[in-house]
Amino acid sequence: MRSLLNKYNIDYKSLQDTVLPLWLNKYIEVGIEKREDVNCYTYKNIKKFELFYQDYTGNEFSNNKVVVDVDKVGNVAKSLGISLKFAFKIAGLLVKIPQNFNIVISYDNMDFIVSFYCKRKYEEWLIDNLDSYMDEAIFVITT
Repeated sequence: MRSLLNKYNIDYKSLQDTVLPLWLNKYIEVGIEKREDVNCYTYKNIKKFELFYQDYTGNEFSNNKVVVDVDKVGNVAKSLGISLKFAFKIAGLLVKIPQNFNIVISYDNMDFIVSFYCKRKYEEWLIDNLDSYMDEAIFVITT
């Protein structure tokens, strides 16, 4: 991810000027809640929470994925800036919850995917060595 940030000259100043599209802003406006029925955190506007995995962390990560489509946004640089801004906005919501979270941005040479999950003592989702992800760029913000 560092190489993408350097390639497109993305820094904190450029993020301040980045405007989130309305469809992404709606996730921030509605907020995040803990769904007691599945014991997981998710966006309040998610109606159906799918149980794909045996663990809470995997289910949160999968259900909270938001895709920033490079083709729809226009280019990689703009998509990266929007994805980072969105991730920092999510972090702003999550710091109000008394748990620790990881917000993950990944890029697979086609689209950016932003997701988050609660860090749980006995459930790991990402490999500690992010450089070992060879097929995609990974950026993690921890609250």
